[in-house]
Amino acid sequence: MQSGTALKILHIIPRFIGGGPERSLLAFVAQERVVGTANRHAVVILDVPVSLHMLVAARKLGVELVIRPERDALTRLIEETDIVQIHFWNHPAMATLLRTLAFPPARVVVWSHVLGIHAPQVLTEDVVLFGDRLVVTSRRTLGSAGARHARQHDIPIHYVPGVADMSRLDGFVPRQHDGICVGYIGVVNETKMHPRFAEMSAAIRAPEIRFVVCGGGGGEAHLRSRFSALGMADRVAIRGVIENIREALEKFDIFGYPLADDTYATSEKALQEAMWVGVPPVVFPHGGLRDLVENERTGLVVTTEQGYSDAIERLAHDTGLRCRLGEEARRFARAEFEPARWSRVSNELLRAMMDEPPRTREPCPGAGDSAAANFVRSLGDQAGPFATALTEPVEASRRRAAANEQIAAASRLLANGEGGVAHYCNAFPDDPDLRFWASLISEAAARRRAAHQETRSPSGPV
Repeated sequence: MQSGTALKILHIIPRFIGGGPERSLLAFVAQERVVGTANRHAVVILDVPVSLHMLVAARKLGVELVIRPERDALTRLIEETDIVQIHFWNHPAMATLLRTLAFPPARVVVWSHVLGIHAPQVLTEDVVLFGDRLVVTSRRTLGSAGARHARQHDIPIHYVPGVADMSRLDGFVPRQHDGICVGYIGVVNETKMHPRFAEMSAAIRAPEIRFVVCGGGGGEAHLRSRFSALGMADRVAIRGVIENIREALEKFDIFGYPLADDTYATSEKALQEAMWVGVPPVVFPHGGLRDLVENERTGLVVTTEQGYSDAIERLAHDTGLRCRLGEEARRFARAEFEPARWSRVSNELLRAMMDEPPRTREPCPGAGDSAAANFVRSLGDQAGPFATALTEPVEASRRRAAANEQIAAASRLLANGEGGVAHYCNAFPDDPDLRFWASLISEAAARRRAAHQETRSPSGPV
């Protein structure tokens, strides 16, 4: 296909609330506008609400948004486009679409925005085989079961990291401020952040080191109360969602970005942005972050809670180290995350797809199954106890009981994160198995909270 010919690209995405995938989508479009590429983009959004800020940003770029279209309307959109780009992460609305809609002739690329190796965000065989090509946003995903299935079926795999709109950082100048500021920008809840984020920060005793947490996610009030209980209220500012990240980064000395060990993070736009302007990061090697930060060169990579606290203190007290790591982080980011570079790669692979004929495709398996069965299917090779609980006969009581115990002890991410038990249960409230699993998790969490309160309560009279 001639390089100057405009493509019609239809994006199908689970939601549009301002997360990394949505921002990356618009960043790619913005880069096209900078270089004069005339591709036409439409975005089908499967779930609500839609962020007003993101809606306005999309319209400024000339991107058409189609919110929760009827199936006939969606089929027509697919028929009229050159390429369908499925922005994948495990989400009930996306799972339902892929299991119920027979696509008319189309060229389809599955663009995975998750690591794909931990439940509930698993890149499954069903999803991979639905596309003509697979794009991963972390090199770690190349070792996933989903990528193996792609190779077995000769589906081309491409690495294209999510990009950020670096123009938001234009005019960056570090600002003078008192003390040392350790900043975090991102999702604020226990499914994304390290579960002991507050405790690790509180272990840093130097009073001149303070913390600023920016972002939403529902966990702001809980995090604030944890910091208060630790006597940290006067050293921590929890600011909620911000749009002007440049102003926030201008006052950060260190980017403290400890994520949960089962994070499905891939190319992390917030980390890219901090490194882009030379704020040295401290991270755990969880998810895709181990490929983004090189220890002692572009930041500090730690493996223990104490190691995190020590690394923050070390950077806080060593201006030369902060400057050296920050400068190397900036150089790395501007080579590795340059939006123009990855926009070219993305455009080339989409244009190459135009040499392939469109084809019809049947829905993924599971259209007639229960919501719980499809939740289990969405976990792929990580379904474990959920598969056992669903398929073992009632008389196999020991195996079912053991599976139920494992379900009750599910991680915060699997229990309450996107694509997890609570998410599917809320989407399909009439499914008895999902309700039962949610109750197991809820009751176990209540018991843990009660036990924690009991250990903290003062002893009664002897």
